Amino acid sequence: MAGTADYKLGPHTFPRGWFMVADSAEVTSVPLAVRYFAQDLVLYRGASGKAYLIDAYCPHMGTHLAKNTTSYVVRDNIRVEGDSIRCPYHAWRFGPDGRCDQIPYYDGKIPSAAKLRTWPLVERYGCLYTWHDPEGGEPDFDLPELPQWQDPSYVH
Repeated sequence: MAGTADYKLGPHTFPRGWFMVADSAEVTSVPLAVRYFAQDLVLYRGASGKAYLIDAYCPHMGTHLAKNTTSYVVRDNIRVEGDSIRCPYHAWRFGPDGRCDQIPYYDGKIPSAAKLRTWPLVERYGCLYTWHDPEGGEPDFDLPELPQWQDPSYVH
């Protein structure tokens, strides 16, 4: 299979830019396991209605945040609280900024290493797009505008 080097696109497997990762309608308060850029990720929608994309594995013990639906922590399939997501293994809760904001059985200072990587996510045109830069850079251009999207004669 041809890689980016074969096309003289540079040494990285995935190019830099915006990528569609989901249809807006499929992202709910039930975490969705996805895989992009050779990484396991989780998409979910918080109580605010905003969607979030985060790394899939809890930094505490490596549990996948979207896969386990049978733990004692996950009751009535509720894993999203407000805009935060709770790990189904030891119940650590992570805010939309990726930082752990609650450990139920611990009242001390939460370690700064207790965080998940978050991904820039833009919801537009009925889809969710994330920014990927193999060198870790922030987005340096916006998604293109499609003024036709609002035109009733335009086929989506």
